[in-house]
Amino acid sequence: MRISVLMLTHCAPRYVKQSIVTLKKRTDFAPGYELIVVDNDSDRKTRRLLSRLYFNGLIDKLAYAGENLMFARGNNVAAELCSAESEYVLLLNSDIEVRRADWMTRMVEQMESDSRVAVVGLGNCNDDMPRCDGFAMLVRKELYLRYKLDENFAWWWSVTRLQAQISRDGWKILAVPDYEHLLYHFGGKSPQAATAGAKGMDTAAQEVYSWFEGLGDLYREVQIP
Repeated sequence: MRISVLMLTHCAPRYVKQSIVTLKKRTDFAPGYELIVVDNDSDRKTRRLLSRLYFNGLIDKLAYAGENLMFARGNNVAAELCSAESEYVLLLNSDIEVRRADWMTRMVEQMESDSRVAVVGLGNCNDDMPRCDGFAMLVRKELYLRYKLDENFAWWWSVTRLQAQISRDGWKILAVPDYEHLLYHFGGKSPQAATAGAKGMDTAAQEVYSWFEGLGDLYREVQIP
């Protein structure tokens, strides 16, 4: 087993089911992976779905948080459940659809193309910051566990902060801007009210830009045919 996939869920059962079923049914990754799901206080319908998927063998490890831990804390909790055997963690949103069987293999190939690559993410940066999106982001497990997501930035800035911290130590970040032939991201399918008042959401853009000063040469975009 080489990858621990970390997936958070919060309601939106239709998309949760599609994400998990297509991940498990369409992904062909010979070295093996595990799916760890942490549920962030979903409605009853979603929790029942998760239980069914777990008992049917489509989820390897399942934890019910009992509250909405948000993105940063939820993934950090999920990371604590990783198998000792895995080399990478893959943050994967619960509103995706796997489209090509070798998507995971291709991401690992990019990671292993250079021993200084620490992060490979599908998607790219739309605001001139040298970072990649976090909805499908592969990270060396050793580094994830060293830094973890900063829980002072409960939602998307946590991924941005992690990449900046890793880059500061000389590691490289790769982004795959053209990815929809591999995996589709629907985006924003959990109730938007779930993020209301999330810690760190009001962080000024100027502060976020400052995390990346001088790091542009460690970030680049790559293509996966």
